[in-house]
Amino acid sequence: MLFFVAADATSARAVCQLFLKYGRKINVDKRELTAILQDPESATNRLLRMWRDVPLLLMLDVDWERGPLVLIGTADGMMWPLLPTGSLLQLDQRIRTIAEGTFSELERPIYLIEHRNRFFCCHAQRRGDTLRLISHRESQWPPDIPVPFKEARVRGQVTPIFRPLANRRNAGRFGGRHR
Repeated sequence: MLFFVAADATSARAVCQLFLKYGRKINVDKRELTAILQDPESATNRLLRMWRDVPLLLMLDVDWERGPLVLIGTADGMMWPLLPTGSLLQLDQRIRTIAEGTFSELERPIYLIEHRNRFFCCHAQRRGDTLRLISHRESQWPPDIPVPFKEARVRGQVTPIFRPLANRRNAGRFGGRHR
């Protein structure tokens, strides 16, 4: 299972599930696969471009049984530059309660929250019946997005496995401030 925080979540999820089956024999029509890989708009092509610099040895250390993976897509810039496009996170589905207290920027928990069929990777704070989705202070997203707590689903807390360096190329539509 993989959550892909982007507009084309269904196709990206299917592609990543195919990659997770690596090692098992998969029959794929070569012409169809070639067409998908050559289409610059396909989720597969974009995923491979984002991951072209990831050392494969890094993937050997991932505890695949610990939880699903989350890939930050081009439509989610709430945590840029801390988590730029292409960041791979692991979701701990056991932690679904928003932590209370005061945290430094680096200690503050990051959650995967679903609201109105969209996924948000962000800090969060609950006040009564309102859940505040809090973006990174360097992001161009609004500082916080208030949503009714009953309409939001906290999927869990995420921890980074791999994150590329933040730059203008991976800033996405909502990345760093342009001064």
